[in-house]
Amino acid sequence: AVRAVFYLQTDSRWGNKIYGGKDTIAKYGCGPTSMAIVVSSLTKIGIDPEQMSKWAKDNGYWYPKSGSIHSIVNGTAKSFGLESEGIGNDSSTPEKITKALKNGDMVVALMGKGHFTKGGHFIVLRGITDSGKILVADCNSRDNTLAEWDLKTLTDEAKWASDGGPFWIIRNPNTIK
Repeated sequence: AVRAVFYLQTDSRWGNKIYGGKDTIAKYGCGPTSMAIVVSSLTKIGIDPEQMSKWAKDNGYWYPKSGSIHSIVNGTAKSFGLESEGIGNDSSTPEKITKALKNGDMVVALMGKGHFTKGGHFIVLRGITDSGKILVADCNSRDNTLAEWDLKTLTDEAKWASDGGPFWIIRNPNTIK
């Protein structure tokens, strides 16, 4: 697993700060918080959810009363020197996710109704156990983050997404594997 920097979007340091017009990071900031986890974990750049939320809004990724547009994943990765690859959600997705996680990459996932959300919610897949369970960084739940997940649960609960999603592999091209 990647030694992930973990942030909760509800953290008192930034949860009540504004992401966009009147939207708070606690309620609508899973996109920038997940990308802060990815960037802080895969690079030497330390960026917290408040900083990433400002950056995301300033760069056109905030969407009123909805959170973030899906292109926040590829756009943030590119801007912070990371490579991203949208892999959709089809029969080849489990193998691609497994390979990426075994390679030390991270995968951003847009989840739909189920264990992680009632609507839409970005999470980060950060590793895989020897028994094939998936480790996540869920910026809205420490309990989900501490649990091990079946990949089928994640692919079944993923939400439709544009810009190559609902799964995006993120890697640092400068890291020797």
